[in-house]
Amino acid sequence: MLKSALGDRIRGKTDHKEEDTRNEEVESGNETLSQHSDSIMERGPKKRRPGLAVHRKPNYRSHSLSPSPVNKNKQLHMERKRQQKPKETDIHRFRAKAITEAFERELRRNKVQENIGPPGTNDEEETEKIYREARHKGTPKRSQPWKIYSRNTTPSPRGGLPKPNKVVPMKVNEHSLFLPLMLEQFPFLYVSGQTLSKMWKQQIAQIEQLKKDAYRENRSKKKLQDEIEEALRRHDLLAALVKKEYEHNKRLQDFKDRIHRQKLTQSKIKENRQQIVRARKYYDDYKVQLCAKMMRMRTREEMIFKKLFEEGLQIQKQRLRDLRNYAREKRDEQKRQHQNELDSMENYYKDQFSLLAEAISQEHQELKAREKSQAQTLHKVKRELRSQMEKEIQQLQYMITQNDDDAFFRELEAERFKSRLHLASFQYCKNPFP
Repeated sequence: MLKSALGDRIRGKTDHKEEDTRNEEVESGNETLSQHSDSIMERGPKKRRPGLAVHRKPNYRSHSLSPSPVNKNKQLHMERKRQQKPKETDIHRFRAKAITEAFERELRRNKVQENIGPPGTNDEEETEKIYREARHKGTPKRSQPWKIYSRNTTPSPRGGLPKPNKVVPMKVNEHSLFLPLMLEQFPFLYVSGQTLSKMWKQQIAQIEQLKKDAYRENRSKKKLQDEIEEALRRHDLLAALVKKEYEHNKRLQDFKDRIHRQKLTQSKIKENRQQIVRARKYYDDYKVQLCAKMMRMRTREEMIFKKLFEEGLQIQKQRLRDLRNYAREKRDEQKRQHQNELDSMENYYKDQFSLLAEAISQEHQELKAREKSQAQTLHKVKRELRSQMEKEIQQLQYMITQNDDDAFFRELEAERFKSRLHLASFQYCKNPFP
């Protein structure tokens, strides 16, 4: 991804050289145009700030913009070049955006993987020093296993069996010495001097190999970080060039837009004057015709309104008579329905109360029978549990009194240490001997 981004930067440099030559030609043409547009710039719209919006209302004041016939060919040549400029600026903007995204992804990935620390300078001396200290200490004294694994168990104050101690989890570091840990775990075991020295040599060789691997990994990470910093520096230079080119193109586009707006204002003012004259003539004709039409409509509407009022009075009288008769019939019908509903509700509730009393008495009988059966099953379960516990206690007592083998306990301790070693958490650290 970095190679592709740097390749785009090299291609962008060649494009920038071509654009610089084109910009010099455009600036020479702009100097000729600026002589004719000085009078326009004094009275025209104010210069826009780069952060503000482009769309604004143009001032409706007309000015002449006719260029001299000598510079006519230059203006046509400049307009053709300006049409090609937006395409080139879009291409460069897209390239710069792609490069920034590529570098941001690489930086995030390297920050996650970054764990660089200088390796130790005197690793071999430190390992030899640790080896000498361990040899001076020698092997630990043999302990008396009969004192550690005694068969006499002290009874607990509550009368139950003593609870075993909680096993502490063992942690083994990447650069820590594994042999002293084994000697601490097996203090009662005798190991000869020749075997112990051979084991120490194997332990130190393994630690040196681990340190070499860590040093090699640190060197590769440092080299990668230097490459990323160099790529970031190149990216900053490329971004500055793109920004400079964008600002130059923006100034040229602003000048072109200003001239175009001034031409539009002149054409709009002329068109508005013509529209005002046509609208005034149309309004005068429409006003005369509308006055005559309104007089005819007023007389016709007055006659229609008078006739409608007389018909409405007759309809209102007839409607009121019909409504009174209808309301009287509705009131009589509602009284009959209400009385029928009251009678039906009284009969319904009487039947429901009788059914409810029967259901309650039946539920009381079922509850009594269920409680009696539960008490019987509970008594039976208690008796079975008591007999089972007595059998288990007798078996446990028999095992405690019969099993007295010392070798079994030693094998059990070795198996325990091996299982703890499998479950140990191996930690990784950069500086093993701070």
